[in-house]
Amino acid sequence: MKVAIHQPHYFPWEGYLNKINSVDKFILMDDVQLTDSSYMYRHKLLALNGEEKFITIPFLKKDYKKLPYREIKINDSINWRERQLNFIRENYKHSKYYDEVLDIVYGILEKPHVFLCDLTINTIRVLCDIFDIHAELLLQSELSYPKESKKNQLVLDLCKAVNADYYLSGNGAKKYMELKPFEDSGIVVEFQCFAQDVYPQIPSVAAFVPGLSILDMLFSMGITQSVQLFKNNCHVK
Repeated sequence: MKVAIHQPHYFPWEGYLNKINSVDKFILMDDVQLTDSSYMYRHKLLALNGEEKFITIPFLKKDYKKLPYREIKINDSINWRERQLNFIRENYKHSKYYDEVLDIVYGILEKPHVFLCDLTINTIRVLCDIFDIHAELLLQSELSYPKESKKNQLVLDLCKAVNADYYLSGNGAKKYMELKPFEDSGIVVEFQCFAQDVYPQIPSVAAFVPGLSILDMLFSMGITQSVQLFKNNCHVK
């Protein structure tokens, strides 16, 4: 059985979904701290001028660095939902797939999520349904493992908690990951090697901008073509 582990991301990019699609079980790390530079509360889209823009969910920042991610609340004193929808309306309105994709976004944002984690995980679940991804999504907080575990040991203990035979890691972890403890535990480590295919983006840009939220692909190509491209692009080694 193959497992991958990752923090929940808000409307993640194609490579994140590719990782989920490549495993049997995907552990969502909801018991870690939120990092400001992460995609645990934001994603990127394109403005009409071709500039990349972060689309963020405001959250209550009092003591947030002391809280697990699953306990951080959304700051609804800010009209952030309408701001996000307005950005989409202004910058993706020329897409012929505008209505079908906007319905997906609206269907998620109209739900009264209290916790940041619940919202981000909901976007992942909805996208898994759209892209026909059948991996089992598990929450770190619901697994039994030594709670004092950190870094490499935490990943290993989470793999053990679900009886993993294979662990699919991000390619960047090759630089620092300690493989021997996994080998000693009978777990084979594989590294994701994902190369995003180029697609015609809306707004129009001179050169393809990779790594954007999957929403960019959906608005640019529509659901049917996006799913087809996604299914043709699975690279693991």
